[in-house]
Amino acid sequence: MYSPNGWRDKVIKSALNESVFVGMGRIQYLSLADNSLTRIPRHILSQMPHIKTLDIGRGQLQTISETDFQANFPIRVPPKMAPLFLADSSIPSSMFQDVTELQHLVLGGNSIFEMDQDSMPRTLRHLHLGRNKLSDLNGTLRELTELEWLFINSNQLTSVDDELPRNGVKLMLIHAADNRLQRLPLELKNFVLLESAFFHYNELTRLGGALQKARRLKRLHLFHNKIQEYSSPMASLVLTDSSQLTADGFEKIPDQIMYPYAEQRDLQKTCLSEDDFTELENLEDLQLGNNLLPSLNGSLLPLRSLRYLNLSHNLLEEFSLQEIRGLRRIRILDLSDNRISRLSGRMENLVELETRVMDLRLENNLLKSLDGSLMGLHGLQILNLSHNFLEKIAPDDLIGLDDLRFLDVSYNQLTTIEETSKTFLPSLEGLIASNNLLTLLDRDFHGLPVLCWADLSNNQITVVGRELASKTRCKIRGIMGTLRIYLQDNPVYCSSDLVDTMAAMEMNNTKVLGLMPCAPVEPTLAPPAVE
Repeated sequence: MYSPNGWRDKVIKSALNESVFVGMGRIQYLSLADNSLTRIPRHILSQMPHIKTLDIGRGQLQTISETDFQANFPIRVPPKMAPLFLADSSIPSSMFQDVTELQHLVLGGNSIFEMDQDSMPRTLRHLHLGRNKLSDLNGTLRELTELEWLFINSNQLTSVDDELPRNGVKLMLIHAADNRLQRLPLELKNFVLLESAFFHYNELTRLGGALQKARRLKRLHLFHNKIQEYSSPMASLVLTDSSQLTADGFEKIPDQIMYPYAEQRDLQKTCLSEDDFTELENLEDLQLGNNLLPSLNGSLLPLRSLRYLNLSHNLLEEFSLQEIRGLRRIRILDLSDNRISRLSGRMENLVELETRVMDLRLENNLLKSLDGSLMGLHGLQILNLSHNFLEKIAPDDLIGLDDLRFLDVSYNQLTTIEETSKTFLPSLEGLIASNNLLTLLDRDFHGLPVLCWADLSNNQITVVGRELASKTRCKIRGIMGTLRIYLQDNPVYCSSDLVDTMAAMEMNNTKVLGLMPCAPVEPTLAPPAVE
């Protein structure tokens, strides 16, 4: 009897006849992507023993067998059936060779749901198994000691424990996003060359120290998981009757029990522990958005090379700048869409551990005031405070922000921005204060010497003072320009004073946009009474 897969092999061979590939023994690159292959074409690969790159992505592959990359596959074929398996070909079977030099294999975008153990060539350096239907790796990757890049994203994996290369000292990138992973594999501790790890869109609840020794890691994406605080199952135990207690009794206590005499601080333990990132001194990009984090527990302090930190869409209620103390390279700190009602830990007295942030995103939180918390935050160029509940901006709130170029305080409850005249922001070029409760503009721009545009639309402004921009002259990168003030959807009162104010502003290279043409009608004298 011959293998039941023999007929399928024959169908593939009829579509890709091996005789076409005769004499291609030196081929190193082969792409069969975007076809309808349902099996690995072994009869073709056997004639290309020196192939190094193989792309069979976006096809209809379903299984990978242990013989798919071996030419001498163990199928017993009766002599009378041999011509069927070498249809229209005079190639002797002795010419078939194993694929022993393959380094780059792309199988992404198929429908692979099963792989035999030891089905992958051990020479692989780059392997793409993403966008398939794998629920189990079945030990297939354990012996791939040369592997440098691994893509297993967009599958149905719930665990990769004991599935990654046993000796993965060369692994530099792992992409396991969009699966159902509940924890990180502890084997990551052994991957000393790892530079990029992508585990976003999974079901991770904690890190468990799996990455704490990844000294070369530069990019870590963990957004859209479930990283959160959890309750310690045995924080406190009160025994009321020990008469029936046995030696193994503690093993039967369910983890979900909450004991009434336990302290709240004992019951909660943060899943971002202070040693989760202990040795990640080269990490530049950390994405923790869309999780359930209520606190950070000082875990970020070792990240001296951090440039982009995303903590958006979490459960943070307070943020202390001490959490980023000494991190001097942060370009973007995204704290948007949390529940932050208080900022603390300002940096004014810290000299040795200077902290620098270029772009601070605090939109969509619950802030009512800043309380001077941003004082001394050096290097800040972009500050977004929109969609909060700010009622005022005090002079101390913006002191020391000499590099600030863009400020957004739109969608708050500000009734005035007069205090900005008491704060000197020498670099501010753009101001957005739309959708607030502003009623009067007088000398609000006196502390903004180079302002070039201000959006004050959708407020309740009725009066625009002549002195508003008298001390402001637009300048961008040293080049003089025109200050543009946008006042759409404001009930500005049309009067002769407004006409004079607009004319004075034009003389100072300032344009007010968004107002209806104003031509006040002079009051007419009443006709003399007729006697």
